[in-house]
Amino acid sequence: MSFDYDAVIVGAGPVGSTISYYLAQNGLNVAIIDKKRQVGYPLQCAGILSKHIFEKNELPDEVILNSVKGAFLHTNEHILNVEKREDVAYIIDRISYDLFLLNRAVENGVELINNKVIDINAEKGIAYFSNGEQITSRVIVGCDGYNSIVSSAIGNDHKNFQASQMLVSIDEELMNAFRKSDKPTDDYVDTYLFEDILPGFLWVIPLKYNQYRIGLFSNQSHRQQNVFLMDFLKENFSSYEIIEKYKGFIPIYNNKNLLVRNRVLLIGDAASQVKPTSGGGLIIAFDSCKMASGYIKKSIENDDVSALKGYQVEFDKKYSKEFSYQFKVQNTLNLLNDADLDYFFEKLRENDCEEIISEYGDMDNQSRLVKEFIKRGLIFKIIPTFLFKKVVNIFGFR
Repeated sequence: MSFDYDAVIVGAGPVGSTISYYLAQNGLNVAIIDKKRQVGYPLQCAGILSKHIFEKNELPDEVILNSVKGAFLHTNEHILNVEKREDVAYIIDRISYDLFLLNRAVENGVELINNKVIDINAEKGIAYFSNGEQITSRVIVGCDGYNSIVSSAIGNDHKNFQASQMLVSIDEELMNAFRKSDKPTDDYVDTYLFEDILPGFLWVIPLKYNQYRIGLFSNQSHRQQNVFLMDFLKENFSSYEIIEKYKGFIPIYNNKNLLVRNRVLLIGDAASQVKPTSGGGLIIAFDSCKMASGYIKKSIENDDVSALKGYQVEFDKKYSKEFSYQFKVQNTLNLLNDADLDYFFEKLRENDCEEIISEYGDMDNQSRLVKEFIKRGLIFKIIPTFLFKKVVNIFGFR
């Protein structure tokens, strides 16, 4: 059977552009399809990447807006400060980054097709367009986001959190007063836990020139989130300027969903490859691009579609335990109301946990910190007593 392409990538976001680049580098005939004429719009991301980005993908200096070395962690009554000596994360211009990755792919031989995919045939490797046309490919890679057409076509279900974000200008003195600190405002992000938005949280991410991305994800609607954010700003800052507003969706990871079926393979938001606790997914998705490219190349060279299944096996082996720990943390936090959260933070401070979090905390490997808490016997020192039994059930302690 003849095919138009070795690989067709649906979605020209950062993940689709990255996997298409890797495949083109391996000498494959690759096309990337996107319905948008302007890739990167609208912005639907907080735009923060851990230092591990340099292990997973290129990150040009010109798209880096700021770097941070720590965080202020808030509840209504308490603030914890954790930090490293060196920078741990980078705040980026996501639109420019998306364009950089797409241009890199095109410059290396990937064909960009502006069209809308409305369905695919996983067995025959056919992508159907909204204008009635179709193309065939030995492998189809779904990188088409949280509401993936490709994922739906192979029988997966999608569940998502809603997310809202604002670009806000806030004076440095007001930000320091909010944090109760005189440390440089650009060096830290903020996270804020409220019972009303659990299992999500609110974030404050510094860009430059006293500008911040302030947003949240939760089970609320975008309208409710907008009200929540406006109330947060009014309650915490005597003056501010809202420059832009954004909204989007964050996939909820589902280990029952398939990553591979017949000639189809999924990466990124289309595969719900998103950290349960933070909603971040680019680092994992870029890592998955490296994994998947090897199995795609092997499948095409050997004309053996079953080789793609190795990608699912490798991804599960690497990330299933990490995601399991993060779901346990999320489920534990879901037990807490605002008073419990205040108690939790008070106990964290009493047990010198700021230092432990500073040493063992990692945006991309959160189980490391959880294991350290368990090892030191801290887990039951920081959780309200009446919740012990429920926490035992969540973590499966014996």
